[in-house]
Parts: sequence; structure tokens; C-alpha cells
Amino acid sequence: MTNNLSILLLLLLFAVQGVMAQPEQNSRLWKVTDPLLVKARQQSISHPEEAIKMVESLLQRNKKTGNRSALSEAYLLLGDIYEQIGQTALARQRYAEALSVLRREKSSTLIPVILYKLGNTELKEGKLPDARAHFRRCLDSAGDEHLAARCREGLADLATAAGNYREGNMLYDSVQAFFEKQLDSIGVARIDAKKAQAFVSQQDLPRALESYSNSLSYIQQQQLDYEDYAPIEKANRAIIQSSQDEQEKIGLSLNTVKSQENTQLPTEARIGEQLQLADLYLNKGDLEKAEKYVNASRSLIRKDVNPASSAEVYKKSSELNLKRGAYEAALEDYRQFMAENEKVLQQKQDELDRQVSILKEQGKIDLLVKDFDIEEKEQALLQSQVRSQRLFIIFLCLLLAGAVVSFYFIMKNVRRRRQANQLLLLKSLRTQMNPHFIFNALNSVNNFISRNDERSANRFLSSFARLMRLVLDQSQKDFISFEEELGLLELYLELEHFRFRDKFDYSFEKSPEIDYAGVEVPPMLIQPFVENAIWHGLRYKEGKGRLEIVIEKEGNVARVVVRDDGIGRKRSVEIKTKQQAKYSSTGLQNVSRRIGLINQAYQKKYELFIEDQFPGRPDPGTAVILNIPMPA
Repeated sequence: MTNNLSILLLLLLFAVQGVMAQPEQNSRLWKVTDPLLVKARQQSISHPEEAIKMVESLLQRNKKTGNRSALSEAYLLLGDIYEQIGQTALARQRYAEALSVLRREKSSTLIPVILYKLGNTELKEGKLPDARAHFRRCLDSAGDEHLAARCREGLADLATAAGNYREGNMLYDSVQAFFEKQLDSIGVARIDAKKAQAFVSQQDLPRALESYSNSLSYIQQQQLDYEDYAPIEKANRAIIQSSQDEQEKIGLSLNTVKSQENTQLPTEARIGEQLQLADLYLNKGDLEKAEKYVNASRSLIRKDVNPASSAEVYKKSSELNLKRGAYEAALEDYRQFMAENEKVLQQKQDELDRQVSILKEQGKIDLLVKDFDIEEKEQALLQSQVRSQRLFIIFLCLLLAGAVVSFYFIMKNVRRRRQANQLLLLKSLRTQMNPHFIFNALNSVNNFISRNDERSANRFLSSFARLMRLVLDQSQKDFISFEEELGLLELYLELEHFRFRDKFDYSFEKSPEIDYAGVEVPPMLIQPFVENAIWHGLRYKEGKGRLEIVIEKEGNVARVVVRDDGIGRKRSVEIKTKQQAKYSSTGLQNVSRRIGLINQAYQKKYELFIEDQFPGRPDPGTAVILNIPMPA
């Protein structure tokens, strides 16, 4: 009973040591980035409740900002704190929350670390299928070789716990080979100790002793913490309990005590091994040697030694003195045991109070998380409504855009049809001018024939044929060069002057500054104004008149001026015959309409001005000014 109690107390002692060492081990697996989280991790060693308060404030800050990486680190540290105080279930929940936060961050380096920790907590709780799944996911996603080795070690522990010793030993061997390659003697010793425990479970004591001896040899001159030494200590207990020979047990324990002389272990661990050896000698009845190791354990007691270890030393010393008959010494040792035990009880009460405080803080965090979850759901609902409204607005905008585009194409089509109609009208006007011009020219031929002037008629017909050929050639074109238009105009003037040479003289001035070949104009653009001046102005003038055609450049405009000193527009209308009254000046009307249509259809800027040349005189004459835009 005493032996079992001592073992339980030692296990409790090592559990407390494990609490102190856990943050150091966790720091090997992941690095904290947030300064507040760094401080919280430091506080988690001695004041876990304060660390949890820091994590709570960090959660409040990062829940608002939506920093998933920082949130995951906060949950991960919470899990470490709960694991170090023995709250494995709470630790597993926090690791699961850390993993949930990063479910969309597939590339995060924290994910394999969280998977490894989840697997460890599930292994402790006996949830072997879940632990296996998380260890395997950790192994698949781990980018760090050391973390991958720890994941394989977890799978080996899992296989051994499930009784699959062959699979477990194969995995242990691969992990051990990695640690040997990395010159990690502590890692090799830990794996050898775990293999020793597995061999004990298989009742293969020789191989268990071999692995255990190897683990002891690797920790020489090493400073160990509890996580590294715990597997060796467990292997030692397992081998001693499995042995049936008391002397063999003593030999194993002596070997362990000697190995500790070259190893920097926590004082409590050294006390535990000394007391175990003393207990073995007491069971054998060798009080002298038992006293030697009890005294050795008493010499290790310091103020900083855990009271549970001190209490166990005094209890074993009291038990030894009772068997030796030293009752006063036994009583004194028992008093010391009671005093240390009071400290242990107070320590347990403090630890219980601490855990209650920690659980209260955890309750606050849970409420905080729930509040944030509710807020997130409300925000998600609001975002969903905003998204729906946005989609509706986008739909309306698309509908409006479709209507605008449709309107644009409809208007474009209308403009295209209007332009086509305008071009058709232009063509119609152009075709109307040809018969008009031909009719006037034939009248001239008829005049020569009626006067029996055959020679003049033949000459006129020859020139008229050349003019008609030009007119017919150009009538099929929308635009011709200004040079071609002037050539036709000069030929027309020669014909009309040949007919009415006793009625007017004319002059034709062209500015040399204009590139006539580079300017395009509609065909028969100027001829109707010249024809109108001859037939309706100069023809009825008493005496001989004068016709002037001047082409000059003003900026980017070619200005064409057709002026005569005939009877003017007003008197021309008055003296028209009845037959002439039936037919208005078709050429002049057509050219005016043509200019308007050309400006609309081709975005041109032709300008036409008609005015009296000499207002107030009997023969006021007429001046026609036509501005033709030239290319820049």
C-alpha cells in the first residue's frame, strides 16, 4: 500500500513538473507573432489565469478586425494552457476552434501544428480513430521535418495503445532514425523509452531492458525537462513492475540512480528515484541500504522543492525509523511529513482555486465568443440583404444599360436610315439637275438651228457633247475633286458665252494657294449659280453685262464668289413669262437643298450667301458666296 501510494505521489509530482515544462515544448512547434500573445505565453507558466485574460482581450480585438491568423494563435495558446493544467477536454475544444478559424486558410503553417495537438489530446482521451485521422492529416500537411517526425511519433503511440505493436515499432524506428540524423540525443532516448514500454506490454523483458538501457545512455550529460524524461521514468516503472525478481528490480533502480548522476534532472525526479530504491531495500529487509538512499533523498530537499516530494521523503524516513525502533526520530519525521502534507493540501487548494478562476475566465470567453458569433450571424444576414439589394440594383442597372444600348442602336439605325434617305434624296436631286441642264443646253442648240447657223450649231454641239460626257461621268459620284468641278464649269462658261457673247463678258480668277486636286466637292455644285446669273440676270439686261467668278482662300475655307451686274432677282421674277412662271429656278433650289443635305449626311460645313451686288441701282446684280471647307 505504501509503495503504491509513493508511486501515485511521484506521478502527481511529475504531472506538476509537466505543467511547468509544457510551454517550452510548445514553443518548439510554433512561434507566436502577436506581442500580447508572447506576453500571455510567458504568463501562462506561472499565472495561467492572467494569461487567459490577455487572450480574452486579444480575441475581442481580432474578432472585430477579422484577423484569422491571430485568432487561431489565441485559441491555440488557450489549448496549451488548458492542457498544461490537465483540462484535456477543454484543450481539445480550443484546438478544434483554432482549426475551424483556419478552415479557409489552406496554406497556413499553423494547421499541421493544430492537427498534431488535436491528435495528442484525443489520444489521451482514448479517441483513437479521431487521433489517427488528425495525425495522418498532420503528416500530409507538415512542411517542417521535425513536426512531421512528431506526427509519426504520435501515430506510433496510437498504434501501440491500440495493440498494433508491429506497426508501432516500425514507426518508432523511422522516427528514431530521423532524430539520430538530427543528432537529437534526447529525442532518441525518448523513443527508446517508449519502445521499452511497448516491449514490456509484449512481455519481451530482454528487449525492454535493452531499449531502456539505450535510453539511459543517450541522456548522459543532458539537461532534461519532464516531457523528455517522463517516457524514461514510465519505462523504468513498467520494467520494475513486470520483473518478479527483487534483486533484478534493485539492480534496475540502481542503474537508473547512477545514470542520474550524469544527468541534469529536476530535483523532484532525483528524489523519486532515490525513494524508489529505498523502498525496494525496505521490502527486502535491508534497512542499512534503505537508510542510505533515504538520507540521500533528504539531502536533496531545498526550499524550492515541491512539498509533495518533501512529504514523501519524511514519510519514508518515518517508516524506516519505525522498523529500526527509533520511535522519537520516527515521530519527528512524521511531524515533518504532516507539516509538508499541509503545504501539499494548501497547494492543491490553491491549484483548485486557480482552476476555478481559469474556468470562470473560460466562461467569459465562451460568452464573448457567443456574442461575436451572434454578431457575425447578424452581419452575415445584413450582408445577405445588402447583397440581395445590390444584385437587384445591378439588375436594374443592367436593365437600364440594356435599354440605353437598345436606344443607342435604334437611334443609330434611325440615323443610318435617315442618312440613307438623305443620300437617296441627294441622288434624286442630282438626277433632277441633269435633265434641267440638258434642257437648257438643247434650247441653245435649237436657237442656232432656228437661225440657220449650221456651223455654229455644229461647233456648239461638239463642245456640248464633251460637256455632257463630263456631266454624265460625274453624275454617278457623290464627290469629285474641286479641279474637276472647275474644269466642267469652264467648259460650260465657254458654251454659254458662245451663245450669249453679245450679252456679257466674263472673268475667271483662281487663287494659286488652293490645292484644287485635294479638295472634294459634290458635282454640279457651282454651275447652277453661274447658269442662274446668265439666264435670269444678264440675259435681260439692256446692254452688255459682266460676270465674275473669283475663287480665293480664307483660312481653311475656299470662298467661291459668283457675281453679275444683271437686272437682279426682283426684276427677274417680274418679267418671267407665264410658261417660265410654271417652272421656278429648279437648279438654284436644288443646289440649296443639296448643300443642306450634304451638311447633315456628311457632317460638312458648306455655307451659302445670296445678296444684291449693287443695292439701290436700276441693275442691282446678284452676288452668290459659297464657302467650301478644305482639309486641315
